[in-house]
Amino acid sequence: MHVYRWDLDRTYLDTEIHSVRGLLRTALETAEEKRNIPGSAALLRALTRKDPDARVSILSGSPRQMRSVLEEKLALDGIRVDRLILKDNLGNIRRGRLRAVRGQVGYKLPALLKARIGLGPAVRESLFGDDSEVDALVYTVYAEAVAGRLSPAELARIMEAGGAYSDSVEEAVDALRHVGRADAVEDIFIHVDRGVPVRAFARLSPRVIPVFSWFQAAAVLWARGRLAPAGLAEVAKQCIDERHDVGEVAVAGWIQDVVRRGHLSLDQAHDLLTACHDLAPVHAPVRRALDALGDAPRTQPRPSANPLDFLEALKQLS
Repeated sequence: MHVYRWDLDRTYLDTEIHSVRGLLRTALETAEEKRNIPGSAALLRALTRKDPDARVSILSGSPRQMRSVLEEKLALDGIRVDRLILKDNLGNIRRGRLRAVRGQVGYKLPALLKARIGLGPAVRESLFGDDSEVDALVYTVYAEAVAGRLSPAELARIMEAGGAYSDSVEEAVDALRHVGRADAVEDIFIHVDRGVPVRAFARLSPRVIPVFSWFQAAAVLWARGRLAPAGLAEVAKQCIDERHDVGEVAVAGWIQDVVRRGHLSLDQAHDLLTACHDLAPVHAPVRRALDALGDAPRTQPRPSANPLDFLEALKQLS
C-alpha cells in the first residue's frame, strides 16, 4: 500500500492565503467556485487510478468549518479521500492559542505522526505541499523522525523553534514513540508558489523535489512506476488547458528542468516520450530541449542534511 499525503491551499486549491481579503473570499466560496492548481486534480486522480489500493490523506490548515464545502469540491473533482484533517482554528482562538492559528509546525507534525501509527514498514509515502508555508521542512522532519534518524529530543527542539505549544510538542513526541521505524517517505514534492529559490530546499533532503508545475511531479512519479502514461498525459493536458501561459514549449522546459536538476535521467526522459503516445504534440519540443542540454553537467540532489541544520532551515523557509 502507498499513501499520498496532500496539503490543500496553494497545493491542490488555488487559494489566496496571504491577505485578509483572500482568506475571507476563500471562506465564502462555494465548492463550484473553488479553483485548482493546474494539474493537481488530474495528478491525484491518475495516482489512485494506477493504484486503487493507495490511500489519500489530506492535511490542511483550512478550518474545520469548511469540511462540507471541501468534501463537496473533492467529490466534484472525482477525488477519493480516505482521510481529511482540518485545523481547529476556532478552538485555538477560544483557548487564546494565537500562534497556533497561523503556525503549521505544531499542527502538522503531530497530525502526520499520529496518522503513521499502525502502518507497517512496507507502507511507503509520497508527500505534496507548497512553499507558501513550511511544508518542505515539516515533511522532511517527519520523514527523518519516522526513519529513526531524528530523536524525540531533536523533534521537540525543532518544534519549539517553530513556535509550537508545549502540548503539541508532547503530542508529537508521544506519537513518535508509537510509530514503527521505517524509511517510508519516497518523495516530497513542493509546488513553488511564492518564488522561494530551488537551492533553498537543498539543505533539507534529496527527497525534496521543488516543482514549478505538477506535470514535473507527474514525470518523476511516472519514472517511479506510480503513474501510467495516460495519467501523465492527462496532467499535461490539464496544465495546458488551465494556464493560459503554458504551451508545448513550456512542457518541454519542465522536462528539461527536472533532467537538469537530476530528478529524471536523460534516458528516462526519452523513454517517457516513447511510452506516452498521447504526448505526441510535445515530442519535438521536448527532444529539442533535451538536445540543448548537451553535455552540460546535471545538478544531482545533495546528500541528506544533518538534523541540526533543520533549525537554520526553519529560519530560511519561514
